Amino acid sequence: MRFIATSLPGVVLVETPRMEDERGGFERSYCAEAFAAAGLPPLGTQCNISSNRRRGTLRGMHFQAAPEPDAKLVRCLSGRMFDVAVDIRPGSPTRGRWTAVELAAGDGRSLLVPAGFAHGFVTLEDDTSVFYMMGAPYRPALARGFRWDDPRVAIAWPVVPAIVSDRDRALPTLDGLAEAELAR
Repeated sequence: MRFIATSLPGVVLVETPRMEDERGGFERSYCAEAFAAAGLPPLGTQCNISSNRRRGTLRGMHFQAAPEPDAKLVRCLSGRMFDVAVDIRPGSPTRGRWTAVELAAGDGRSLLVPAGFAHGFVTLEDDTSVFYMMGAPYRPALARGFRWDDPRVAIAWPVVPAIVSDRDRALPTLDGLAEAELAR
């Protein structure tokens, strides 16, 4: 496994080598020992799959608040996506800044979004499926988010989001969130 730092501390692009033979391919998508050796948080509490029928489907910007903020390891299983992490940590010098990578099926790449960061994505192709490995179980009472189009954060989405849930449209801006709601 190869761990590549992004422009935001703690957000890491993970590349996994693929071994091929006449049967097909094999790769590790996660290894607790390799993550620990790289100083990264353990994951594996819960796994989720998001299926997205249409190009331009946007999900985000989501996070889980204290006392159980969650880290996510995000991978594209089919299609392509633009995956975004935003620093939401109170007092952080990079609070409100974002970083993004394109993830595609079969590219052997994942994005580690640590606790204290919001996560979201937009699909770049129809029929894009996304796999999330979570560091904490989902707690609906702690689910939070802010608007994907918050002008202060100014994420440069590569396609205009065409499908956004009513819940995501109703989220406040990052500055509109109370400090107590933010992951620490």
